[in-house]
Amino acid sequence: MPSTELSVYPGFINEWNYDLYNNSFIRFTVTEESNIYAILSDLSVDLDLYLGKLNADGSPEQEDGEPIVLNSSTNGGTQDDILFAQLQPGNYYYAINNPLERILEFPESLNYSITIDAKTFDETTRLSNDPYLTDQWYLFNTGITNYGDTGIDGSQWISAPNADIEAPEAWKINTDASEIVIAIIDDGIDTSHPDLINNLWTNPREIRGNGVDDDGNGYIDDVHGWNFVDNSSNLVANAEADHGTHVAGIAGAQGNNGIGVSGVAWNTQLMSLDVFNGEKGVGIGADGNRADVNAIYYAVNNGAKVINMSLGGNEKLSPDEFINLFSDSAYTAAFQYAYDNDVFISLAAGNEDTQFKDRNLWKMIGNNDIYTSEPAIYSNIFGNIASVGSSQAENRKSSYSNYGQSISIFAPGGDGGQVIVDQDEFGKPTYASTPDTLILSTVPIGSGSVDSDYGYKGGTSMAAPVIAGMAALIRAEDSSITAPETLAILRAGANINPYLIPYGDQGLQANLFSSLEIARSWTGTGDLTQINQSNETPVINLSSLTAAQSITGQASFKTDVDGNDAAFSSSGEDLITGFYKTVDQYGAVLDATGNRVLPGESGYAEIAISSNNLTEGLSNISTSASNNVNNDFTLSGSEYLAPYVIFDGEIWFAFQEANSDQVDHFQLLSANTFGFERMVDGDDQNFDDLIISFKSESII
Repeated sequence: MPSTELSVYPGFINEWNYDLYNNSFIRFTVTEESNIYAILSDLSVDLDLYLGKLNADGSPEQEDGEPIVLNSSTNGGTQDDILFAQLQPGNYYYAINNPLERILEFPESLNYSITIDAKTFDETTRLSNDPYLTDQWYLFNTGITNYGDTGIDGSQWISAPNADIEAPEAWKINTDASEIVIAIIDDGIDTSHPDLINNLWTNPREIRGNGVDDDGNGYIDDVHGWNFVDNSSNLVANAEADHGTHVAGIAGAQGNNGIGVSGVAWNTQLMSLDVFNGEKGVGIGADGNRADVNAIYYAVNNGAKVINMSLGGNEKLSPDEFINLFSDSAYTAAFQYAYDNDVFISLAAGNEDTQFKDRNLWKMIGNNDIYTSEPAIYSNIFGNIASVGSSQAENRKSSYSNYGQSISIFAPGGDGGQVIVDQDEFGKPTYASTPDTLILSTVPIGSGSVDSDYGYKGGTSMAAPVIAGMAALIRAEDSSITAPETLAILRAGANINPYLIPYGDQGLQANLFSSLEIARSWTGTGDLTQINQSNETPVINLSSLTAAQSITGQASFKTDVDGNDAAFSSSGEDLITGFYKTVDQYGAVLDATGNRVLPGESGYAEIAISSNNLTEGLSNISTSASNNVNNDFTLSGSEYLAPYVIFDGEIWFAFQEANSDQVDHFQLLSANTFGFERMVDGDDQNFDDLIISFKSESII
């Protein structure tokens, strides 16, 4: 017989046995409302796990002759199958089925273990009492099954268990960000919505409706925010302008209040900054500036610690336009202001299913034009900004989500489409559309498809406020955590999702539980030395090095092998921005799929550094054929690091080619040691000009 382990508190399960009819049955009785966890493990073949309810006579509940499946897990091969469920008192069963053989009798030789646990699950998680939490798969994904078992690859799934941010586990740590203001730069928020009204930011220095600018900030009666197009306190939120209300609910709908949905943060302060005024595009303010740019300044000046901007989109630029984008854009100064004032910003990556061409890759196909997404591309410049891509309910990239190395992190944004809802006697499927795999949240009162006040949407617009809500909880956990450190914690706590690796920097997928665990024990940037789920060795992240820290070491200059002079000089402006490079303790680099690549091997990776940001020690040093020079150096917290890649014999690098004379290049030679190369006109040298060594254990 298969081995079985039951780990439950007394009285939870009072009857169970195996049935050899069509599959293996485990019957059990729930005596009180419970959260159930089951794992099918130690598999020798591909088995699937199904949960159903029993009638009073002990037979499975059915519909049209088929058992009604409440939940299921159909991972392929010998992967563990895991189920979560909230169950009311009654009789239930787990069915264990072999999808490959469709056997009538379960072979005795098949081995597996099943653990059913209610007590432990309750002790390690916290669920809200909001009735629609079970439909918020992005927070708590117990799986959404389709009709029957349509294939051995689990194709009946439209939502896979655990494809979420692990909110119930995280809420056991913290749900309260009531001291954190989240600015929603979007449509106006419906300030009368019952699931939002208690989580609105209220200007403490403004008297409602007296027509006076009580606090002297230049805005009259800005009680909950401002309309930057209409230049008034009129926040437009209706059936046609429902986007901002939906976004706000994802980040911070009141949780555990017994109605509607749960926000990522159960308690917070939502500041409504209307930049659309009911129209489709971002408007222009009374001063002639972009409304969203003005809103950034307002948010910073009025106490926001987190900003969400679910707006922007794809833009086609020439190379010259792209290079000058940041210096010409009004966003640059506004984002710099937010950075200087320690405000974290979450930006939607865009919904064009387009790669951010931020590494001059367009030249590979002879096309000098480039697609980018503004303002999401600013994650390349500022360490307080996350560009958020969207994942869907099966743990893959949403079909529409923009992608590329500029994506800081992925979060659930949903994906609609066609799913199988029935099949005929020959197995031919019937398809229908479903909203179930989109994101359920608040909408203006009376405009929703769910209980009139709630509705479904999908997009990176929905993924960004997931990150905004997470950022609020991280900053609430420890008020000393800075905006750049918030981004570092989000990324360090993220799961490395192999399905997302081709689409974003390391395929990082948001995990609230892991991020809050890091935040809970945070004492400074020196704490963070690895990315979550790096199985082999520690991963070093240099992007969050603060101005108070530095990397110190000794640079050893020597001549080229051909006897020519080698020189290192600092000139020009910075041309690279805030990517980071990962290295492990053995001196290897990690390639795009997470595999270690040793120096000298085919496919090795490099990093590049702008000499203009070296604070001391490496400026205007040269050697001749007759001498070598050793010199101490310091790399400050303002240092920017970025990887570049070699493709088809050419080197490609963020914003400028690798042979730019303002960028100095290093190759990883051994553990914590880098070799320097000055590249001229793409002429590949031997990386023998400069050696830099430093201890990486204390660096993030």
